[in-house]
Amino acid sequence: NLGLRIGSLFAGVGGLELGLAWAAVGHVVWQVEIEPYARAVLAKHWPEADRSVTDVRNGGRATLAPVDLICGGFPCQDVSYAGKGEGLDGARSGLWVEFGRIIGELRPRFVVVENVAALLTRGMERVLGDLSELGYDAEWTTLRASDVGAPHRRERIFIVAHAVREGREGRVHEPPPGRERSLE
Repeated sequence: NLGLRIGSLFAGVGGLELGLAWAAVGHVVWQVEIEPYARAVLAKHWPEADRSVTDVRNGGRATLAPVDLICGGFPCQDVSYAGKGEGLDGARSGLWVEFGRIIGELRPRFVVVENVAALLTRGMERVLGDLSELGYDAEWTTLRASDVGAPHRRERIFIVAHAVREGREGRVHEPPPGRERSLE
């Protein structure tokens, strides 16, 4: 187990947290989820996690404990091809702004973002630009549910970002626990 402290925004029923647990990344410190049913599911599986903040608009340095990794899948309705195409300017997908604000306030070492693959054409440049402005380098990939044995396609994008800092040596990539750092 890497022992990372994990915070989850737009937690849903904890799919990202479950994946991180299976990968032995760390333990969940807090989860932010607005839907009562989903919070009840989270409480069953992560009884120790703090869920006192239910709306991301109320989350930040004053209300959420420091963590090493923030994960989340911000709402996709305005980004999805099934939606009206408002992208990150839409009322729901526009909550990406809150995700970014919380990253900026808490400064985790790692960020994991999940969304529909349509984000590639409806906001990816903004998400990557925001992460870069906050001091993160990112990589991404798309996966289909069928890639992991599900009987349907359901394509999703996963962005993994890590903090970098500028120094006299150039960009210094913060290493995962137990690893040496690299210089660009």
